[in-house]
Amino acid sequence: MTPAPPDRSTAELSLEWLAVVLAASLPLYRPWVSLSAHLILLLWFIAPGLRGRLQLLRQHRLSLAVLAFIALNLLSLAWSAEPGAGFDYALKYRYLLLIPMIATVVPDDRVGVVAGTFIVSAAASVGLSAAVATGLLRFGGAFPGNPSPTMAHLDYSLVLAVASLLALVRVLYGDGGPRGRLAWAAAFMVLAAGLAINIGRGGQVGFVVGLFVLLPHWSRGRTRTQIAGAFAVLLLAVLVLATAAPPAVQRIAAGLEELRAAVVEQSWESNVGGRVAALRVAGEIVASDPILGTGVGANMAAFRHRLDTELGELKPAIYWYRHFHNQYTQLATELGIAGLAALGLVFWLLARGPYRSRAISAAALVTAVTYLVAFVSEPFLQKQIPLVTLALLGGLFAAHQLAEPASGQSEGSRSGPCGPAAGISPGSRPR
Repeated sequence: MTPAPPDRSTAELSLEWLAVVLAASLPLYRPWVSLSAHLILLLWFIAPGLRGRLQLLRQHRLSLAVLAFIALNLLSLAWSAEPGAGFDYALKYRYLLLIPMIATVVPDDRVGVVAGTFIVSAAASVGLSAAVATGLLRFGGAFPGNPSPTMAHLDYSLVLAVASLLALVRVLYGDGGPRGRLAWAAAFMVLAAGLAINIGRGGQVGFVVGLFVLLPHWSRGRTRTQIAGAFAVLLLAVLVLATAAPPAVQRIAAGLEELRAAVVEQSWESNVGGRVAALRVAGEIVASDPILGTGVGANMAAFRHRLDTELGELKPAIYWYRHFHNQYTQLATELGIAGLAALGLVFWLLARGPYRSRAISAAALVTAVTYLVAFVSEPFLQKQIPLVTLALLGGLFAAHQLAEPASGQSEGSRSGPCGPAAGISPGSRPR
């Protein structure tokens, strides 16, 4: 790690290291996530150089899109029937401010360290998960049938899916030599194995879709032999994991059967069936407020009103829902088409860049795709760990965007890898 320049203040150095602590804590220890995230949110405003940081972000499109999304949520309190509850709900989006904050305080030579810390910490958490799965350890509320030791299983599956794909990006695009790639390949296998024994289907499906997106992205400019070899190795790895951890395959198959039963037989009592029933209610709510929705905090009151007055046959299966188990229906009922467009813009700018190399582009793309797919199973933006993980990685990708030349094109964009942390470490940022 390159020593920090001597003219950096104590507050700025603290912000850099708090980002490392945050990355290490996300898969392992929630209290430190809350502490480090809130310290970053506070120190960013009081550390020297605030005016320069704001100037740097003034024309940064991703940061502006994040602010617009937060502003829309707060503005919707004006037409929400439950503004108090809505404010508490919208307050969760403060973590999205970490995207522009981390982009401006983590130096270029530490961005790869922060991302690598997250991957390694996620791999370490799999050790705990494996110990729980085999009955060697009881940790929190985890047990062999649900070996998610540090967070809810749905959240854990998403964290593992993103971490494993980021490790794979380092294998495919990195230039750290055979030893470096071998280490990240081992991390990828550990993380994928942890994902396979987890019972969260959202992350598992997101991981598979992320693979299908990543491989064509990587294949451009490669020889047929390289492409065939990569596909063969990954296919073998997937088959080994599927054989070693059949519950993952069984749960996905069971989910497809529940979906068929809900659509064909109108059976709502299953896990997936309840989500389909909630989707039907959401359609009624969106039809009445298609542009701006009910306002943040009021959509579940509208949900229960529909069940009480129009869709009583669905009531026994889903009346107890505290939220829609789908990020898109949750957002569409709250903020309508405007909310979906605002969030879509954030993810478009996150995935699109510009980025200075294909490796960085791949890392951002698979992160965005994995989240967008997992959103079908759960409103992950309501949950601290997935939301802060998105904000941390989004901040690192935003650092690349801030380092990008004004033309959006550089020599690196034609060359592929960019240093030992290819796919997650930027070049020199203008100061």
